[in-house]
Amino acid sequence: MRAHRAEEAQALVEFALVLPVLLMLILGLFDLARAVEQENTLAYAAREGSRYAIVHGASASPALGPCASCVDPTTASAAADSAIGGVVTKAAISVPNVSVTVDYPDGHNYRGDRVSVDASAPFVPLPSTWLLNGALTITMRGGSELVIQY
Repeated sequence: MRAHRAEEAQALVEFALVLPVLLMLILGLFDLARAVEQENTLAYAAREGSRYAIVHGASASPALGPCASCVDPTTASAAADSAIGGVVTKAAISVPNVSVTVDYPDGHNYRGDRVSVDASAPFVPLPSTWLLNGALTITMRGGSELVIQY
């Protein structure tokens, strides 16, 4: 009878030692899945923003430059970037605090030129939320670069 009780006590101690490690592994997998989901969402949102920019880019506002319906990004209104940012923010479902950067690598947004849209947001792992009061954050990014078509 004593041997059986000793085995039960040993199993209980082993379980108590293994349980925290097992829970950390499971929570780590959940956190990894959350991070991958957020990064994929930001990449999708940036693609949506660049799609909006290539369709509306060269005809977004009154004529400036050699093209009758092109916009020079140095003088373009903040409304165009705000519209692209709105598209990105709307497409980034379940991702808070998204910051959007719109850039024209060729220097202008004429037809045939490139537009680059980057979306980034902070990711707070669960252990940081619980133990460090959110002190540890990782910046997740997604980006897209396309050629203006219209």
